[in-house]
Amino acid sequence: MNQGSRTNYETRRTTPIFVREVSPVVNDQAFYDLRWASGSITTEREWNRITATIRAIPPDCHSILDVGTGNGLLANELAGTGKSVTAVDISEVALSKVRGPTLLRSADNLEGVADRSYDLVLCTEMLEHLEHATYVGALREFNRVARRAILITVPNRELMREHMGLCGHCGSRFHIWGHRRRFTQDDLETLFPSFATAWVSAFGDQLPKYNWPLLWMRTAIAKAWFIDERSPCPECHSFAPAAPKYPSLARLCDLLNSNLPKRRREPWLMALYRVR
Repeated sequence: MNQGSRTNYETRRTTPIFVREVSPVVNDQAFYDLRWASGSITTEREWNRITATIRAIPPDCHSILDVGTGNGLLANELAGTGKSVTAVDISEVALSKVRGPTLLRSADNLEGVADRSYDLVLCTEMLEHLEHATYVGALREFNRVARRAILITVPNRELMREHMGLCGHCGSRFHIWGHRRRFTQDDLETLFPSFATAWVSAFGDQLPKYNWPLLWMRTAIAKAWFIDERSPCPECHSFAPAAPKYPSLARLCDLLNSNLPKRRREPWLMALYRVR
């Protein structure tokens, strides 16, 4: 990981780009209860992300609050290293997969967690899911609760349209993983008034990005959006995807895309902040 530059908190933009084409998740708790109940597939790439995150945890951080734990893979792995880990999530279904202590809370309201009570606040692949008020509140709560450090990971300059779905039941368009915003390295340089940026770095095996003109043609003209069978529609909670209007055109876009040179980038950003 590379050393990041320290920048005055008051002069930095702390809100990344909000993607307006993503429909709001009407009931976050119901959405994620359904998503985690449908199971999850952990790829080798995901395990590598978890391993890299564990390696990045400072050695002086022994107590960890894992906010937005999801299915608990990272929390459970950390518990096996001897760390004291409490997992936080708004989904009871997600927390049922955690083997250690849990706390049913929203990231912007860590009620019952005292100021400076955990060496490290850990938040992986969660901030991109939050609407604006919850996002700002979560940053405030992380700043309040962490004693020594904050470690976060988010998608790296995600091409949001590449992961948009269309509900076959109610016609709502939504991000198949529930993402609401995208991040760049600049967005992560300074987020917390009581913490200085130690470093910000992209990581993970580089992934090819879908050719943008073909992606636009696939979605806007062929009306072929993307599918994740584990992701319900946030509006009506249906798992049924909409059928493409012009499936032959969508297949042609996929074929052309597969034969074009690809832009590649690391899929994730990681940032470590140390108390001032």
